[in-house]
Amino acid sequence: METETPSFANEQLDSSVGGVAAAGGSTSNDNRGKHRILAELKRLEQELKSLEEELEELERTDNVSSICAELLPYIEARPDALLPTCIPITEQMAQ
Repeated sequence: METETPSFANEQLDSSVGGVAAAGGSTSNDNRGKHRILAELKRLEQELKSLEEELEELERTDNVSSICAELLPYIEARPDALLPTCIPITEQMAQ
């Protein structure tokens, strides 16, 4: 998979949009289209950067299942603070 830098993509876009303008297209429409495409490209690059950072963070975290396995017995051993311990639990309370 080949990665392109933003400047390289901009150069390719400039050459393709310039070819359309030279062929008789409206320059103002071409510029608006060019800016719209560049804005979309920038948004996608920001999203890509965000996803790459999230992936790096996930790779740095420990295995979550092992942490959960250690935490589960501790939580199950403690009584629920919202359930009464001195009176029997009715069916309504269990729901």
